[in-house]
Amino acid sequence: MGRKKEEMRRIHHKKMKKAKEKVKMYIKKEITYNQLNKLAKNFLEKRRKAEKSEKSSK
Repeated sequence: MGRKKEEMRRIHHKKMKKAKEKVKMYIKKEITYNQLNKLAKNFLEKRRKAEKSEKSSK
C-alpha cells in the first residue's frame, strides 16, 4: 500500500509541475488556450480569480 501511494504522489507532482509550466507558456503567448490541459486551465482560472480579488481589494 505504501509503495503505490508514493508512486501516485510522484505522478501527481509531475502532472502539477507540467501544468504550471503550460500556464507560464500561455502567459508568455507561446501556446494557445486550446493547448492547455484541464489541470492547467484550472490553475489559470485560480490565478485569474486571485488577480481579480487583489484588484478589487485595492
